[in-house]
Amino acid sequence: MFKSLMKKVEMSLPTSNSSTTLELTDGRAEKLEFTQVKPTKFTVSDSEFSLKSGVNIDIEIQGVHLEATSKELWPGQKVIVKGGIEAGEAPMKASAKIPKGKNIKDGVDGESWLYWTVETPDGVMKNQKPIHMEGKLYNLPPTGTVFTSPELVSLYDLEGNHKGTIYNCAQAN
Repeated sequence: MFKSLMKKVEMSLPTSNSSTTLELTDGRAEKLEFTQVKPTKFTVSDSEFSLKSGVNIDIEIQGVHLEATSKELWPGQKVIVKGGIEAGEAPMKASAKIPKGKNIKDGVDGESWLYWTVETPDGVMKNQKPIHMEGKLYNLPPTGTVFTSPELVSLYDLEGNHKGTIYNCAQAN
């Protein structure tokens, strides 16, 4: 039996740094270092508590807006990443699991599923499969947390043509 612990609470993450490798279909690639353009807002929704398993926390990431300056693919030009409401889409999902007998300050598993709109000088690309990020949370908002994803995620233009791949995604808050 699960019990609801709280109603929605809005939070924001004022700064973070992210990186990912973007590889185009012609084989050219670059590791992009992103900075956060504005605070990332998110909502911690109803959490469920079970005496047997602990607490499951559902999180909606309202919007992400990141920017990098390309050094190799488009020297000196901007690459912009938007997600959620910033990209005109639905909020992205995240969660945290606090096992029975643990406190979030002990470090608990957190994960997110991100959909990005990547604006490049050569056009807009989107992922159809989420970028699955994982990390250890020590508090909310998740300051001091590093999220990573080892997955390869394909990017497509607005007509559905495969244009590239991103991998080695990392975010430090």
